[in-house]
Amino acid sequence: MTGTRQLDRMDAVRDLVRANGRRWTVAKGAVVEALLGTDEHLSVQQVHEQIGARFPQIDRSTVHRVLLGLAEEDVVHVLGRQGEARYGMADRPHHHAVCARCGREAEIPAKVIAPALKSAAAATGFTFTAGSITLTGLCESCSAGTG
Repeated sequence: MTGTRQLDRMDAVRDLVRANGRRWTVAKGAVVEALLGTDEHLSVQQVHEQIGARFPQIDRSTVHRVLLGLAEEDVVHVLGRQGEARYGMADRPHHHAVCARCGREAEIPAKVIAPALKSAAAATGFTFTAGSITLTGLCESCSAGTG
């Protein structure tokens, strides 16, 4: 991602946090920057390791609290993987596929799932809210027996 696009996303996230009546702190900025810098979903430990060199004053428990707060505000979403929560940015609509065997994760663009949600709503009478769907299955490698 280009630096300008990442800064634009950071600004939008900061504005959202403030619009929710929350403070924007150095720790929040560092955590969001770490998550914006990757397409992966990161554990608390991975986020802490990424920000540690630049922000040694931010300890692991602070990273954990920041991530939980950002998840409550729907700024990040949480994926559970083999007992370890992993966090990713929720500022762009998407869903997830997770391999039940190896834990590999892949993002699914929201527009791919939208027709299925529309059909599910018609069939059930439910109105589905924005959020992230996690589909579990086997990745290509595990399906082929090479994973």
